[in-house]
Amino acid sequence: MLKPIGKQRVAEEIVQQLRSLILRGVYGIGDKLPPERKLAEDLGVNRASLREAIKSLEQMGLVKTRQGDGTRVLPFMETAGVELVSHLVTGTPDGIPNADILGDVLEFRRIFARDVAQLAAERATPDDLMRLEDIAKKADAELSPDEMLKLDFEFYVELTRSSRNRVFQLLINTIRVAVFAHAGFFAQVIPSAAIQRKCHRDVLAGLKAKDADRTGKAVNEYMQQAQQQLATLLATLNAQLGSGTSSEKMAASK
Repeated sequence: MLKPIGKQRVAEEIVQQLRSLILRGVYGIGDKLPPERKLAEDLGVNRASLREAIKSLEQMGLVKTRQGDGTRVLPFMETAGVELVSHLVTGTPDGIPNADILGDVLEFRRIFARDVAQLAAERATPDDLMRLEDIAKKADAELSPDEMLKLDFEFYVELTRSSRNRVFQLLINTIRVAVFAHAGFFAQVIPSAAIQRKCHRDVLAGLKAKDADRTGKAVNEYMQQAQQQLATLLATLNAQLGSGTSSEKMAASK
């Protein structure tokens, strides 16, 4: 279950291992982690590095250490922050994505992008429009699905900047980490290049007209297609593989 840690980046590697075990339910909510001495021995690290790692896990809202009780796993869906999303997406030790969490990411992205687009319609400057048009022109070239995914996300990052909302700009960074960690998967569920290009043109038209409803609708319809493609992909895998977890089906599709 636990693997010895190398000398470099010791505390960070401890965090990665323990966080993965917690998120996968190996250590469940309310469970106590092994005593410090045993945990350090199992990991092959010194206790100072282990304490540093436990402190990081506490700051993430994953565990709580109490004198006389040890370190217990918290109900992290109530205590952790949005930065946990990219780690939740990776559902298995070998990096197979959790399809249910990916679906949540797509749903969030749709709602988030729609609201960002509406704000951008009210706040975008001529310079913002120029940058968005430059990105949209790049998408007119013949590109691979992975390249289109990156360009499409670049368009929405720039759209988020145009909303002039600092919190949204920080949130898009979290979404980007989750998306690009599994770019191969997301490239399968984004709409076709032709649909992406049409969406970019529709969004730009709405921005130029300063029409928030029109801009938001263009983004919402586009993002809904990605959600529908995910549902279609999983339905196809269900038919091909029968019963099994979403992550198992995702593994078979890779």
